Amino acid sequence: MLHDHAYWTDLLRQTLTRYREPLLRSVAARLVKPRGQWPAGEVIDRCVGFVGNLVQIDRRLNELSPAGRQVLALIAHSRQPRWRLGNLLEMLVALGHPPDVQPVLELLETGLLFPVLLDPVSPLRSIGEWLAQTGGADPVVFAHPQVAVRALGEKLDLPALPPAAVETPPREADGLDWPLRLSVFWQQVAAAPLRRTTTGELFKRDLERLKQDPLLAPPPADALVEAPDLPLLAAALAQGEGLVHDEAGELVAAAVPAAWDGGLPGVLESLYGDLFCLHAWNPLEGGAAPESTANPFPSAYLLLFLLLADRAPDAWCDVAEMEDWIFTHHPFWASRDRRPPRGRTWVATFLLGLAYDLRIVQAARDLENRWAVRLSPLGRWLLGLAQFPILAPPHAQTLLVQPNLEIVAYRQALTPALIARLSLFASWKSIGPACTLQLGPATAYRALERGQTFESILGTLEQHAARAVPAPVVESLRTWAGKRERLTVYAAACLLEFNSSEELQEAVARGLPAVRLSDRLALVARDDAIDFRHFRLSGTRDYSLPPEPCVTVEPDGVHLTVDATRSDLLLETELPRFAEPLPGPSANGRRSFHLTPASLAAGRDSGLTLAALEEWFEDRAAVALPPAVRLLLSGADSAPPVLRPYLVLRLESAELADGLMQWPQTRALILERLGPTALAVAQDKRPALLSVLRELGMAAGEQESGSTPPLPARSASEGGPR
Repeated sequence: MLHDHAYWTDLLRQTLTRYREPLLRSVAARLVKPRGQWPAGEVIDRCVGFVGNLVQIDRRLNELSPAGRQVLALIAHSRQPRWRLGNLLEMLVALGHPPDVQPVLELLETGLLFPVLLDPVSPLRSIGEWLAQTGGADPVVFAHPQVAVRALGEKLDLPALPPAAVETPPREADGLDWPLRLSVFWQQVAAAPLRRTTTGELFKRDLERLKQDPLLAPPPADALVEAPDLPLLAAALAQGEGLVHDEAGELVAAAVPAAWDGGLPGVLESLYGDLFCLHAWNPLEGGAAPESTANPFPSAYLLLFLLLADRAPDAWCDVAEMEDWIFTHHPFWASRDRRPPRGRTWVATFLLGLAYDLRIVQAARDLENRWAVRLSPLGRWLLGLAQFPILAPPHAQTLLVQPNLEIVAYRQALTPALIARLSLFASWKSIGPACTLQLGPATAYRALERGQTFESILGTLEQHAARAVPAPVVESLRTWAGKRERLTVYAAACLLEFNSSEELQEAVARGLPAVRLSDRLALVARDDAIDFRHFRLSGTRDYSLPPEPCVTVEPDGVHLTVDATRSDLLLETELPRFAEPLPGPSANGRRSFHLTPASLAAGRDSGLTLAALEEWFEDRAAVALPPAVRLLLSGADSAPPVLRPYLVLRLESAELADGLMQWPQTRALILERLGPTALAVAQDKRPALLSVLRELGMAAGEQESGSTPPLPARSASEGGPR
């Protein structure tokens, strides 16, 4: 998308159509300088056509202030047309300009830079109105790539840092680490989407699953420094690449971008542009810092690269010198209280970690054993300083397919296109110098669902394998593909549910043109082929409606009875998770289930929670969760109960119990209150309590355990405990 000129041209047209006519004509007057009163539609067409007229672009650039031309040059060096306004202003201040938004306003009013408009908003009256609409957030602007690239020759007046003399051979990464890591991340999301909260952060369980991935969490094998939170960096880059996208609050796998078919330089170019949109990760705090409007790292990344760009191709620069310059000239770190403490520098982490792994810089040790860097040939091309780099073509035969369904892929011969194809039908097990993958039914089905076939999978293996693909592998792939090809897809069908397998068998024997799906379910392709006179229909279901209550909870709380006339197929998958069917139907033909400690434990192991079960009883039985079910599900998590013997003193009224609990002479003899009129008394306190009660004139009657209570000797109005 970074250099998809059609995309940016379409975005330019959409933006202009949302300008009010006075603003549109004001911009066009400076951009294309119309000589007549053109209709608004023709004005938009002329402004859009401007991006293809190199002569006009150069004229408009010459009319700009030096700061305005430098803004476009910065965008061109980044290969990222979309930037936050605050980051552009930070780079201008670092280049020696005053902290003034005027250079950016000049570009916006001239039509060489455009606002990214929030959707939906009313037609825009002025650039000032757009700035007010952002509501305090950092607004975003974009420049058409064909316009920005014409400013590449603009001098940026960056200082010449002292050269570094190195004594070790230069080290350069192969650039494959992040394509491989992103493929591993894509497989993670393809297996199970990552859920996000309303604030955009991952849920704790998904975050832990990502951080504990054995391929994403460790640093690369040849890492010079260790960057923090690499799995979260992979998540951010995958979103920037379009490998995953947000769908209803979940990150789901998408198709591999077309750039991956264009070779390694094209993929690294796309990842280079993604660096300047990283707002949920940075090399100092990793992914722990939430996205905010004040994020100075993207502008600092580009300034670091430009410090290296303004030097001879073979000149080295000390990383510590670059860090000092950034902390001195970048407005965010100009204040010393914002600088990270010694030992927590992020500049070396970024340059020797992420930038090195992306093959943007080369690294070596200087005479004092400190790290020095320079732009690699690929890095100089990315910043627009050199022609397209010609990389050594990889060997075609790079795979070793083994009979145990394991694939060994030699890294030096991998390409992004081959990595993408392998990721479709095999799971990554290691991404070291010799990468390993594993074939299996799940990975084969994933590839088949995404458009691959048995022939295309086998063709990829045969094209890149150093030896013939073993026969067991071919047969396994053929079997897995054959199973899926035997699936039948019905655009519409009638699904019949019978009370028992015998009834289904009898219906088929009578001529029902059905396909058996289970012991009680049958599918008929066309409902007009069914003679409904031979069936007793108990009900029909509309699955677009909310679940209908169809379960009766028996008084014991653990026995459930299903009303077949109101139940649906979804209930067939819900009940077996936590309940066991009782053998045979009941007298009225209804099916019964019961809940046991074992069935509820199995449900809890499969992810069933107390909240989900409460919701199920509300939806399906229209009652609250029975106490007996709550006991079986969560009783083990509660404090252990205490069983101890004591005497129970039962009184006629709660007022008498209140008095005994309050009076000091009786309060000391009572263990606890069991209810409104029941008090617990220790056996050794019995004589003392009886004595006190006699003093009060309350003769207590006693009852032996298990015996019938005697009739009271006096009327109820006289009161007294028994």
